[in-house]
Formats: sequence, C-alpha cells, structure tokens
Amino acid sequence: MLEWIEQHFSVKLSYSDLQEVKRLGKKGDRPRPVVVTFLTLGIKIKIFKQKRALRDTNYYMKEDCPKHVLEKRNQLQEQLKAEREKGNSAFLKYDKLVVLKQTSKRKFSPSPIKPKENVPKQRNTQTNKKNKSQQQNPSARRSNSISEGVIKPSMLNFLTNKNTEINQETSKNNA
Repeated sequence: MLEWIEQHFSVKLSYSDLQEVKRLGKKGDRPRPVVVTFLTLGIKIKIFKQKRALRDTNYYMKEDCPKHVLEKRNQLQEQLKAEREKGNSAFLKYDKLVVLKQTSKRKFSPSPIKPKENVPKQRNTQTNKKNKSQQQNPSARRSNSISEGVIKPSMLNFLTNKNTEINQETSKNNA
C-alpha cells in the first residue's frame, strides 16, 4: 500500500503513518475495496488533495462514511443533478448539499465622463513619520544634539537635579 501511494501521489509514507489497512468483502473473482486508516488527519488531507491523479486510472478514492450518511447522499444526488443543470455550482459535503449560486462580486457601472478642467495640481504633503528616515537633502547630514552644545533636559536629569538641589539644601541647613 505504501508503494502504491508513493507511485500515484508522490507522498512518501512509513508504516507508522498507517493505522489500519483492510480489505472489505469476501474473497472472490472481483477486486475488493481497501479501507485505509491514516494516523493523522494531515496525511489524509494531503492524499485527498491529490485525488485527481487517479482520474485516468482504474482506481478511485472516496471517503468512508456511515450507512445513514450514504443513504442521505443517495437521496441528495437527484437534487445535485438538478442544481447543476440550472448552472449553479453544487457538491455534496458529508451529508449536505452545498449550492454556490453564480454571483459577481461587484456590478460594474460605467464611470461618468467629466471634462478636464485646468486645475493646478496640488502638492501632496504628508506628515513626517516618526520612525521613517527622510532623505530630503542627502548631502546635508544632521549632527547629534550633544555635539551642537545643546543639552536637552530629560526626566532623568530633572530627577537628578532635584535630588542634588535637595541634598545641597539639607547640607546647608545642617551646617
């Protein structure tokens, strides 16, 4: 079974990926169906996605469903054919009939024709982004604010200055 899966689906599996493989029915002249149970749902989905590889072969693949679901699917087959004849996309999903009606996403309307006026083009100005580097004049580089001789007060300096002022006042009062 592993060789057959690799040959038709190009999926390399090991024995540990298969949970159970068994033939149905009694031994006879006709070929018997094989039920394969995979260890994970991911492996099953991967193989079912490549189901079309079996189109021009004598093999087919379908999901194993309980009897009550199979009976329900047989009843829905007539409705499925009727919906497809109407031109709708329809398919069976487990025990339900799914019909996708053909609708276009948008109704296209012709755009109105406006005469072109001589309106001066406005310059599109955007606010400067905080983290985006602007390259207005690449030759003029900005210097560091410390090298300019301007020290900007920060919260840390403020707290440090306050503490040193308080310490100086207490030392003057104690003296």
